[in-house]
Amino acid sequence: MKRLIWNRHTKLVMKHAAGWFCIATGLVMLITPGQGLLTLLIGVYLLADEIPLFAKIKTWLERKFPKTADFVHRKGAQLRARFHHGGTND
Repeated sequence: MKRLIWNRHTKLVMKHAAGWFCIATGLVMLITPGQGLLTLLIGVYLLADEIPLFAKIKTWLERKFPKTADFVHRKGAQLRARFHHGGTND
């Protein structure tokens, strides 16, 4: 079995797939039991770098809830530090 090449295009496709999956499941969970709003926000944050509408929503949320945004940024930095492999393919 060939090893999957983790270049930036593969990471971008995986990020889009995860983001759109979170948005779709978040919409479903708004009408069924589950954390629909939280899942939608995760999808928005994943896609904010590539889609301008989601970037505007992310900026508005960070202005509206600055303490929560600081918490999210701190936790994101901790996760990046923990899982960063030091490769040049970021």
